[in-house]
Amino acid sequence: MLLVLSIVAVILLLQIAAQLLCLWLDGRKYSAPGTLVPVGKRTVHVHQLGTGTPPIILEAGIAASSLNWSVLQPQLAALTATYSYDRAGLGWSASTGRRCNLSQMADELHAWLETLHVPRPYVLAGHSYAAYILRIYARRFPDEIAGIILIDPLTPEEWIKPSRFQRWQIRRAVWFCRLGATLSALGVLRFCLWLLQRGNNSVPRGVLSSFGSAASDTVKRILGELAKLPPETVRLIRERWGHPKFFLVMARYIQTLPVCAAEVSGCDAPAHIPVTVISGAHQPPVRMAEHMGLAAHSQHGHHIIADKSAHWIHLDQPELIVKEAREMFVEIERTAPGAPSFAACDSPETP
Repeated sequence: MLLVLSIVAVILLLQIAAQLLCLWLDGRKYSAPGTLVPVGKRTVHVHQLGTGTPPIILEAGIAASSLNWSVLQPQLAALTATYSYDRAGLGWSASTGRRCNLSQMADELHAWLETLHVPRPYVLAGHSYAAYILRIYARRFPDEIAGIILIDPLTPEEWIKPSRFQRWQIRRAVWFCRLGATLSALGVLRFCLWLLQRGNNSVPRGVLSSFGSAASDTVKRILGELAKLPPETVRLIRERWGHPKFFLVMARYIQTLPVCAAEVSGCDAPAHIPVTVISGAHQPPVRMAEHMGLAAHSQHGHHIIADKSAHWIHLDQPELIVKEAREMFVEIERTAPGAPSFAACDSPETP
């Protein structure tokens, strides 16, 4: 038994050593596509494309990075200046080590915009979970915003009072994130992604099936979305997923979903700000009604359905988002300046 344990320990150490070597080699081979901006005591990765005003600020989904915008951002950059970035602990941005708090995330977004002197006002565009952050930002800094585009947004009603099944979903997702961190540290995840990129599906599917059908289906959906991204972006994502911290940060986001939903509840964007909400065609009637309500709260609101998309509209129908951005620019030019200021909404503190 002692011999077996010793052999297992040696194999694990060799795997960890190989993973660390691969991370070092990847660090030399693949660089961040954008710029590392010093903000306070840490750095934030920001990727800028295009020129013009008003600039469009892109806020990614719950555990996504600036790479999430690899298809859409170049198309928007033909219209105006665009900025995508990585929130703390994601992509190439340094981690704060704190639990997820929307007010802090809004402040961190504001900090790097100030540091780079990005011209105001901005158009904020966000996917899914990003709607939580942008709604808080719009209340804290209303005079800085020209318009908001919400891409299949998450609503507070969806998670503020999680059902028993939703609580189980959160616990399971957090557990799998922590398992992902372990597999990442051992190099297993890197190896599976490497095989997938070369068309070998048998080994990755075998690994997935050992964790049950639900986990296998979830990962297959994610990999299906990755296939829509440019190959060079997939290589960068594979390199980022080789860092266990990605999965640990994702676990923190998922674990605090109900708290974040409570923080943003009742915190709508000021009514004078134009808001466009683009819903995926997969949304059930209750979610669709909430999306319509988000648009209806704005004096210049607009709600549309992406009839050829599910949740990842910016990968399935990026041209639709570009079209809505053009129309929002027309609305911004038409809207009278000098909109009234609003006080920030009160939000519960994150424990």
